Amino acid sequence: MPAYRRFVSTLRSLFRKTALDSELDRELQSHVEMLTEEKVSAGMTKTEARRAALLELGGMAQVKEEVRARRLGATLDTWLQDIRYAFRTLRNNLGFTVVALLILSLGIGATTSLFSTIHSVLLRGVPFEQPERLVIGQKTIEGRASWVSRVDYYDFHELNQSFEQLAAMTDFTVQRTVTGGPRPELVQVGYVTWNVFPALRVLPVAGRGFTRDDEVDGANQFVVISYGYWQSRFGGATQAIGSTLPLDGVPRTVIGVLPPDFRFLIDADAWSLVDRNGPFDLRRDSHSHIVIGRLKPGVTFAQAQQEVSTIARGLADEYPVTNTGKGMRLTRMQSFMVRSVRTSLLLLLATSVLVLIVACANVAGLMLARSEQRRTEMAMRAALGAARKRLVRQLLTESVILTVTAGMLGVGLAYAMQGVSAQLLPTGELGIERPAINALALGFALFVAVTTGLLIGVIPALRGTNLQPGQQLRSGKHATIGMRSARLRSGLVVLQVATTVVLLIGSGLLIRSFAELSSVELGFDDHNLITGQLQIQGTTYPTPEEQRQFYSSLLQEVETIPGVVSATLSSKLPIRARWQDWPVYPVDEPPATDLEAPMAMVRWVSPGYFRTMGIPLTGGRDFSVTDVDGAAYVTILSERAVQRVFLDEDPIGQAVRIGWDERNYYVIGVAADARINTLDGAPDAAAYMSTTQVGATRLQIAVRTTIDPAQLVSPIEDLLQRKDPHAVFSWPATMESVVDDELAGPRIITVSLSLFSGLALLLAAIGLYGVLAYHVGQRINEFGIRLAMGASAANLLGMVLRRGLLLVAIGLLVGIAAAYPGTLLIRQLLFETQTLDIASYVAAAVFLGFVGAVACLLPAWRATRVDVVEVLRIE
Repeated sequence: MPAYRRFVSTLRSLFRKTALDSELDRELQSHVEMLTEEKVSAGMTKTEARRAALLELGGMAQVKEEVRARRLGATLDTWLQDIRYAFRTLRNNLGFTVVALLILSLGIGATTSLFSTIHSVLLRGVPFEQPERLVIGQKTIEGRASWVSRVDYYDFHELNQSFEQLAAMTDFTVQRTVTGGPRPELVQVGYVTWNVFPALRVLPVAGRGFTRDDEVDGANQFVVISYGYWQSRFGGATQAIGSTLPLDGVPRTVIGVLPPDFRFLIDADAWSLVDRNGPFDLRRDSHSHIVIGRLKPGVTFAQAQQEVSTIARGLADEYPVTNTGKGMRLTRMQSFMVRSVRTSLLLLLATSVLVLIVACANVAGLMLARSEQRRTEMAMRAALGAARKRLVRQLLTESVILTVTAGMLGVGLAYAMQGVSAQLLPTGELGIERPAINALALGFALFVAVTTGLLIGVIPALRGTNLQPGQQLRSGKHATIGMRSARLRSGLVVLQVATTVVLLIGSGLLIRSFAELSSVELGFDDHNLITGQLQIQGTTYPTPEEQRQFYSSLLQEVETIPGVVSATLSSKLPIRARWQDWPVYPVDEPPATDLEAPMAMVRWVSPGYFRTMGIPLTGGRDFSVTDVDGAAYVTILSERAVQRVFLDEDPIGQAVRIGWDERNYYVIGVAADARINTLDGAPDAAAYMSTTQVGATRLQIAVRTTIDPAQLVSPIEDLLQRKDPHAVFSWPATMESVVDDELAGPRIITVSLSLFSGLALLLAAIGLYGVLAYHVGQRINEFGIRLAMGASAANLLGMVLRRGLLLVAIGLLVGIAAAYPGTLLIRQLLFETQTLDIASYVAAAVFLGFVGAVACLLPAWRATRVDVVEVLRIE
């Protein structure tokens, strides 16, 4: 009890300066004015009268404090009494409380989880200093944005006046082999200009970062390593700074370690400098760099965009062959980083809000029915002197306590749901930590809970206290629900059904789209195919001939392993490794500019590649062992590439140029189209060249088997170690798993929306069942009399079913009308599926209609089981 009194005393002190002060001040001022007028009437001046009145009422301050304390104590005691009564009432109605808590916690938990994700990804800035000043630059051609040429970047860097730093980095990592340990290990190396980390305001936790002198005097001599690699390779030792890290046999000096939480666009173990004068990406029409800019203080985004556009026009005038029609588009870094997840997250948030609406409508219907059942209780309290305002406050207190408790349960559910939403985030690119239920998310959950409590409680509270005590007490248990309340509960069910229809149609469209994407024609056979990455050391095999001989003999030995049908090599296997599009054009018909040349994905493959991958040749021949360095250079084009380059001409025997190679390549075959980069696009145009005519230290292997492909990983690793202990076989995966990983994003969205839709459907069915069960319960005497007067059970069954199915039909019509504009949000997520897909609409309507009919059956069956004798006895 002493603790309780201290708590009450503390709360009273917190309420000292409330609206009560204003009320007491007004009372005191009224007394002063009244006494002043009396004394003025007695002959005093107004000033003298007011002074005298104030002196006379000087003791009112103490009275004021006493009155304030009494009123605050009474108000606080009343609130505490309401809270205790609310808890007792909810405890005594445990069934209702548990059902309502379960429904609301699901809705609030889902919404809170998605809000925390939205806040972490879309609302909160990227985790760099002054993120509003960071931009990403991309080149544009005919409105399409892509990466920037290294040569163009340096011109933008030197000519601009808007940026404090304008930096660049490659949009990919390069796999390098680190030797010097027990076994070679593979690391991912990213390439940056010296000022990338200064532009991001990222400081190393050990050592130093790159400087301008490093780029000028010794590009690629130094590396900055990630914190994770510092721990795994060097154990976090300070001696790592200044040590040598051999990359592909070439020594590099470690000069710094990046912070542990640093992530930006690509995941790299080490970062090296872009070599300004190196052989890579020498041409202005070769684009492979991302531009990162930090605006100078006072420079607006629009001013910077105007300046880079002016520079781009100047470059187009100076280099018309490569830069005509080429521009530079700036994007705020935050918008750029979330581009791939924005639509998915907004879709899931909208879905969770719809589920919360269904949950609120469901619980509001339950509370409305419960308020009707408590009308006698409210009438009794009103008859004993309780004001309607007090009764409304009591019911709202119960509602808010219910929803706040559900909110606390929902926060626990949100923690569990974070893992699902986190799968949508490519955190390596976003540079954003995994979303967490932080103070802001907790505040959001509390806001949603309180708001929900008020929204779902206000109408039942007003309806449940709008009564005549005498009339209600006389009717007692025979009082029936009013027409307005019945319509309101029916309207809530219609709202639930309509919202559920929208969700079902949306999930149906995504399921249809996912089915189309899953069954898309790949153009190659992904069954019984094991893949992996092969890496040999350039120091061990320094010449292209030695490299070719190693890989050729390796394939022969792999094909002797039991269960192996065939094996092949490629610079990039389909889906597993992407892009590298180069211009391809006939030698005798060069394009006016490189930008006008047809583009194709270039791949170097070994003889037998098309047979192993299951890509049929539709014309000409395959590569052979006679296609070697020194012989005529040959290529095989895909059907789409042939159509782009030769239109309707026969390509066999014709010469083409590929990329920026000055050599002629003669077309020896035509391959069927295959999806090389992604599943959701058209088959890619491709130009294949033979690995027997070039050298390479890094290739990807694909092995066709008659057994479980995973069983071949160990034999291939053992074979490679016997053949060359310094060679590395990494990242083994079946081609089926590679394709399946490509479907992961669409699968998560589809499953998530389907789960939300299923939850909404369950809630709608519960709501429909509740309305009909209450309807039957209120009319149980009427049904008994009807049966006594000759009505059949089938008639009563039809009567209840018609009422329930009418609500379902109205909800269906409203939901279908709202579905089309609602599904526009997912339009860009659909693959070969229209937003107005009739099959999805019909399936959603039929499925919901079936569930609605099932939900109606039990109350309808109950209506036919009325005990006529018992009803007549009561009447």
